[in-house]
Amino acid sequence: MATQESTQVRKYVTSADSVLTDSSNAGRGELQGTLTSSGGDPGMVDEEALAGVAHQSDRYYTQALQNDEVPPEFEDAQPYLVSALGVRKEATENLASAATGSGSGFGDALATAVEDFRTSDSIIANHYIPAVRESLEQAGQTGDGGYLEEPRPFMDYREIGFDAASSASTGRSDPSAVHGVQIDAVTVAGRPLAPGANVVLTGGDEPTFAVTVANGGEVPESAVDVEVILNTDAERQSKNATVGRIEPNGTATVEIGGFIPGALDETVETTVEAGPVKYEKTTDNNTLQGSVTFGL
Repeated sequence: MATQESTQVRKYVTSADSVLTDSSNAGRGELQGTLTSSGGDPGMVDEEALAGVAHQSDRYYTQALQNDEVPPEFEDAQPYLVSALGVRKEATENLASAATGSGSGFGDALATAVEDFRTSDSIIANHYIPAVRESLEQAGQTGDGGYLEEPRPFMDYREIGFDAASSASTGRSDPSAVHGVQIDAVTVAGRPLAPGANVVLTGGDEPTFAVTVANGGEVPESAVDVEVILNTDAERQSKNATVGRIEPNGTATVEIGGFIPGALDETVETTVEAGPVKYEKTTDNNTLQGSVTFGL
């Protein structure tokens, strides 16, 4: 049994390394080559090539999202991989769409895409890879970390052929702008969880949380961390997800599940946290506390 579990862990690590490598190749190879060969002229961008990169990004995201063979050791890490590939999928699709027609808005679309690509790089390097290495350490298989190479950025942002890398919005790093995210709504198994309230789960209800985060600031916020904590009598359980990007005055929703139910009729203290983001001054609305009861 131990040998089988060890093989599953190694299989997951090598598979994750493969999809990250393929994604990076699509960015640094095909997408960057397409942009560079256009000579900085939006009208010369190969629309078919961009659509091909978007299709590849969708395939890598779907592959990670539908992976039903994730070993328990990596249940906390996998959502970061899905989030990062989801950001790349959406960004490449938006970029391909902007290239159609006159291409008049392509420069702005590319600036936004570059920021999103950088966000995906950050999610992978600062969240996913550390989570995988921590899981390997806990599983006693640190040697398998050698199968997971340090991922390269999605693109070489200095060699795009456009001014997008330098003109991409820097508002999210501007301390003078208003920054702030907050929890807008939370549901558990489809039932609303209000601050201080209780949700009773019955029958086949799964303790899956849908957390909607709002951006009340003046600039887009990227890589917003969301955490759900259940303090059961048996153990403290914590699960995370990452919101790729939220526009000013916009919202985004992530789902967080995989919790082990508490004992029958146990009421569990539940905490949901979003952010904080850099330069955020008001954090009182970043946390929601309530409870969940595991009924019949």
